[in-house]
Amino acid sequence: MQPINEEIMDTFSNMRKLPRGIQSFEKIRKEGCVYVDKTDLIWHLANDNVYKFLSRPRRFGKSLLTSTLKCYFEGKRELFDGLKISSIEKNWTKHYVFMFDFSGCTTPKEFYNYLDGRIREYEKELGKSDKVELKDRFFDVMKAAYERTGETVAVLVDEYDAPLHSTMLKDDEHENMAEIYRSFFPIFKTGADYLKCLFLTGITKFTQLSLFSVLNNVAIISAEPMYASICGITRQEIADNFMPELETMAKKNNWTVEQTLEELKSAYDGYHFSNDLSQEVYNPYSLIEALSTCRISNYWVSSGDTKMLTDMLIHGYNANEEFEGYLLDADMLELADVSRNNVPLLLYQSGYLTIKGYDDGIYTLGFPNREVKKALYNAVLPNVLSKESEEVDKSINRIRMALRKDDIEGVMKNLKSLISETPYARKGEKSLEERFRFIMKNIFYLCGCNIEEEHQVAGGIIDLVAQYKNVVLVFELKLDTNGGVKAARKQIDDNHYADAYLADDRQTYSIAVSFNTKTRSIEDYDIKKH
Repeated sequence: MQPINEEIMDTFSNMRKLPRGIQSFEKIRKEGCVYVDKTDLIWHLANDNVYKFLSRPRRFGKSLLTSTLKCYFEGKRELFDGLKISSIEKNWTKHYVFMFDFSGCTTPKEFYNYLDGRIREYEKELGKSDKVELKDRFFDVMKAAYERTGETVAVLVDEYDAPLHSTMLKDDEHENMAEIYRSFFPIFKTGADYLKCLFLTGITKFTQLSLFSVLNNVAIISAEPMYASICGITRQEIADNFMPELETMAKKNNWTVEQTLEELKSAYDGYHFSNDLSQEVYNPYSLIEALSTCRISNYWVSSGDTKMLTDMLIHGYNANEEFEGYLLDADMLELADVSRNNVPLLLYQSGYLTIKGYDDGIYTLGFPNREVKKALYNAVLPNVLSKESEEVDKSINRIRMALRKDDIEGVMKNLKSLISETPYARKGEKSLEERFRFIMKNIFYLCGCNIEEEHQVAGGIIDLVAQYKNVVLVFELKLDTNGGVKAARKQIDDNHYADAYLADDRQTYSIAVSFNTKTRSIEDYDIKKH
């Protein structure tokens, strides 16, 4: 048996406990986990408007935020010792808290049964109602809690929209699900006298529900600058709270601490949730996982079900739509309802796009970081090619291996196989040549290449440049109806497209590609080594 490495033992013995997968504020505090203190913002949130809604992507800390609010409303002062809120809150009034989590409800029956079960639990403690309807029974337990304590109650609903997401593309089921919301949520207006706070979290906002039409004074705080960083972790918070973990990660990867911060930034940073672009946050789930394992990986993407995203792309995605630099009206982003036809808004609310700019009521959206950009391309490409994800993944891996071996013929053979019989463009999509360029760009990005599209050089504009670790590929793309591979080769050579990369240490290849408009496939290609 080999002796245990003493250096490894020292590392583990000195490691602090990070809140990996822990969504309970009480557990984090009692177990001594590292906690990023946002309790000053939480105090303002708790004591602001009665009705509040916050949308954030999955695994962004919504459940922990809700749990923290629960402990605050319950007056558990000891859990907040030493935190910012302890210097703000003086009274620590105890309120009865009703807690709901809709994340496990996927059918109308499950949703109804969940609400019924939760109300039954509260009835056991506060007294059984003689009413039948869910809303009437819940009104009675709210009133009973108020009369027992003499204080208004708090109602916290985590992942309020999960049941609606699960039925979004099933019209009848979705309407039945929505009807349960319409019949239940108006009780919060009827019972307003007993309410201290109604706080809801979710990924998306469904405006057609009574939640937002009857409760017309709900404060939608999702895009308010004040709360932009209430979920997620800023760079300063990383430096202030995780320096030991940064130093350990740096040591294990032979990086400096500054290099470690840059690697984390590239992978997980870049989220903005308001028009104040100075407030930028990291994905907290991926960040904590990376600091815990000392490894950069696609943690957030692999941690959840992306079926709804895939289904939405199939139903409403324009196969040439460019999401980097997508423009969206402020009212649309801040107030509009998500729908199967508004894929960019869904992608923003789901965390695949974020705010990159704001000017005169117009938001510019784009990818926050490379983790989600790769994830989205992974979801988009099978849909565009009308091929199974497993088949696309295998082809991408073969192309990547050929790139590593400087086997450009192998790259093109696998590319030709993958881009075969691509579906016809839908109405409103761009030209076929642009469509093929879009597909090739996605493929090479997923292979790990840096991509330049329509790159301006002295001789003209190069369609596509894919730069890998050891090679640079310069592409000119033509349809068979526009001169084909001969015209593409002539344009490359006449305009000296490859010359811009000859000083690079990597091997440069120029590749003329012709697409057949009838078979919707790569018809021919010509590779030239420079």
